[in-house]
Amino acid sequence: MDKDDPGRLTYMGFTHRKLGNIELGNMFYEQAIAQDPGNILARSYMGQGLVEAGDTAGALVQLRAIQEHGGAGSWSEASLRKAIETGTTYSY
Repeated sequence: MDKDDPGRLTYMGFTHRKLGNIELGNMFYEQAIAQDPGNILARSYMGQGLVEAGDTAGALVQLRAIQEHGGAGSWSEASLRKAIETGTTYSY
């Protein structure tokens, strides 16, 4: 797999976020989104990280972007919406 593949970058971001490396995780998410603005999974994971950091406004920006990129009704939208509402994020 190409090291710059948006899917790989998304999971690198997820891994680093879950290890507590929030800034590094966000760097990977931003790279994934830059390559594929419609990467709703990266947006959801990034938004969940923003929720964990107390940045609800930033998480809402990602939620709206998910919806704008056709992700309404998807797991990505539902999981981020729930995280915003409850503060609980997912580990998968």
